[in-house]
Amino acid sequence: MNQAVTGIAIGLLFLHWWHAIPDYLWFVTAVMLGAVVSYFLRIHLLIWIALGAAMAALSVNIYTNSVKEIPTDRENITIVAKVSSLLNSEISTSTIDFKLLTLNSYPIDSYTPLKVRLNWRQPPEMYQGQIWQLMVKLRRPYGRLNSAGFDAEKYFVANSIHGRGTILSGTIVDSSYIDSLSVEQTARTLSDNSTAITLRQRIFTQAMTELADKTHKAYLMALGFGVRDALEPHDWQRLRDSGLAHLMAISGLHIGLAMLLGWWLGSKICALLPERNRLIWLPLWSGFACALGYAWLAGFSLPTVRAVLMCAIVMILIRLRIKWPGWKIFIAALAICLMLNPLASYAAGFWMSFTAVLILYLANLGGVRRQHTDQTENKIDYQKDQLWDKMKVLAQLQFVLLLFMLPLQWYWFGGISLLAPFINFVSVPWVSTLTVPLVLAAIATVWFPWLSNVFWQFADWTLYPVIWLAEQSVGTWLSLSSAWLPFLIGGMAWAALGWFVSWRNFKWIHISIFIVFVSWGIPLFFQQAMSTLMTFNQSFLANDTDVNHDKSSIDDVASPLWTVNMLDVGHGLAVLIERNGKAVLYDTGNRWQQGSIATSVIEPVLRKKGINQLDGLILSHADSDHAGGFAIISQQFEPIWKRSSDRRDDFRPCVQGSHWQWEGLNFEVLWPPKIVKRAANPHSCVVQINDLAISPEKSTNVLLTGDIDAISELLLARQYPDLDPHILFVPHHGSKTSSTNTWLAGMSPELALVSSAKYNPWNLPSTQIKQRYIDKGTAWLNTAQTGQVSIVIEAGSRKTQRYRQDIDDTWYRRLFSNE
Repeated sequence: MNQAVTGIAIGLLFLHWWHAIPDYLWFVTAVMLGAVVSYFLRIHLLIWIALGAAMAALSVNIYTNSVKEIPTDRENITIVAKVSSLLNSEISTSTIDFKLLTLNSYPIDSYTPLKVRLNWRQPPEMYQGQIWQLMVKLRRPYGRLNSAGFDAEKYFVANSIHGRGTILSGTIVDSSYIDSLSVEQTARTLSDNSTAITLRQRIFTQAMTELADKTHKAYLMALGFGVRDALEPHDWQRLRDSGLAHLMAISGLHIGLAMLLGWWLGSKICALLPERNRLIWLPLWSGFACALGYAWLAGFSLPTVRAVLMCAIVMILIRLRIKWPGWKIFIAALAICLMLNPLASYAAGFWMSFTAVLILYLANLGGVRRQHTDQTENKIDYQKDQLWDKMKVLAQLQFVLLLFMLPLQWYWFGGISLLAPFINFVSVPWVSTLTVPLVLAAIATVWFPWLSNVFWQFADWTLYPVIWLAEQSVGTWLSLSSAWLPFLIGGMAWAALGWFVSWRNFKWIHISIFIVFVSWGIPLFFQQAMSTLMTFNQSFLANDTDVNHDKSSIDDVASPLWTVNMLDVGHGLAVLIERNGKAVLYDTGNRWQQGSIATSVIEPVLRKKGINQLDGLILSHADSDHAGGFAIISQQFEPIWKRSSDRRDDFRPCVQGSHWQWEGLNFEVLWPPKIVKRAANPHSCVVQINDLAISPEKSTNVLLTGDIDAISELLLARQYPDLDPHILFVPHHGSKTSSTNTWLAGMSPELALVSSAKYNPWNLPSTQIKQRYIDKGTAWLNTAQTGQVSIVIEAGSRKTQRYRQDIDDTWYRRLFSNE
């Protein structure tokens, strides 16, 4: 049994190391042959690992075949789909999940349902369970890919989303449409029993009428139904900085509470009924029913499925009078969860949930548990001791969770919440004992509005102190660079060693580890401190010079290494120039109503690199796809100097003839000839960067071009006939309005870089322009196909890294990019 569940879990996790999708028949054949060999060699664990790998391959092939049903390009097609999202007119959302029933009049196999996420700018009133006929622009899932930031493609895989698109128009399906279908199509269309609104949606709608006037309705919706769509950006910042994101959702903790409440309720009912011996298992079944019902309200999200599985295993063991250690229950729940959905292991919630449970279990083994104390004659003293014991254990558990969850928090979220242990110490028992029971009572009495409203009101009041605490934590989030990851993992391992290996008996082991940590940590700390000091010095002196921005030391200039990063920002541009741990940013990408490239891409990348202040910011021109995030970048990273080709407060002019040196690199502005009130495409700031000062024999030239047009190119070609960069950023995203033959005639760049979105409405870059560069023997790289592109330059050597092909070449990357 132990070998079976462990082996299957290991095999199911193998899919994280696959770079291509294995052919299922050949893969299963190889697995079977390997299992037979392992059987005769009596290595039974390998048999179970092979079985788990076969399950993973089956799941991946099913998902892949489903995705291939979706068009590769954005095509206008008609679909019939069932609403999967919980919706309400009080929640402003334009993103809706559907389950496809027909695609261009062809029915979808109900055993492999296709889940698509569609945007509808101004959706009509819709409810979960309704069937709609929609005209959509549908495509396969695809997302921006950078060294940091939200990984949309991994999210799509983890949530089994097969397609994305935009709704152009739609009508709800009525009985006349269903009557017009054939018998087979009708059966498939109604395979989910009816076109009626689901019971979960009805309960949600009724609850929303009671929540309309509540102050914390967004949080109560998250606690009651797992719906977080009503949370605003400042709410998310509160939850992140306070470490309460896990608490304001239906998590495993809440499922456990629901089971305990159901158990308590069942025991009270059992005590009131005659012949209670026949109802001895009623508390067990009522507890599990409450846990299952709460998970159903959450839409069976991953953490709730994990918790329900553990509850089910514990219930079965109790019912059959079997005693298992905690690690067996953990491994069994892990294996079953993976067997139900192997792709769930791509979700952050999967690892956070199971890791937290594992840490709590190991902490219990290590002695973090309530100590048994004999009851004294003084009942008050005994209760005080019990309360103190509980508080001490809770504090220890918060500390253990903070320490051992650090690597995962850094990997998934890029930092840690410094006040999380203290806020959770107060908030977890408060919300668990007051808010959650009141929310469950409000939902249980939802058909009695006056009573339900009372419970909702009390639940709303209980959140006031929690939200106040969360508000105090805003701004305490600590972003950690990748340089600290070894210390996080090492510190966690040392803490684990110290927990199980006593200091008293093995003091020299701990002292040796401490010395190693100090030896590693002092240089890193010194480097960060010197970087901060140099940044302050540059900031202080920046106002005294307009030409020379370089305040680096001779030793810094002596190192010839520097990097050019073209970030994957979709349609727009953001180029990061790095040297000696410092950076200059050229353009900031686009912005939209509720977000920006600056927040979702540039900031995470900079934080991961340990860059908390920019040395410089250059805006090529004023268009939103190039300068949309400059306000956020200016606020978050306080650039020491800023340049643009139009008039802006605190910006220096970026005009022809300007030149400066930064960290040994020479910057020269070639265009425009004069500053303007508002810079359009023709006024884009064209900057040439070279490393002649640090690599005089083998220098590299990089040309940043913004969105210059044909006329600007013609004038530049006349004024700079010898212009011949090694690396050229293709003007205007590869549009036909740029990259003229006249402009390229005197050039022979090694590499042409273009920043574009895969499904942009202008079909950029132009195939004609691309071919023009290829005919010159220039390598062509487009972020739509490569993700982030980084060029590491050192003394004439230029090493190119494409994030999608060279760094993260996972099987689903190729699936989504149609390679």
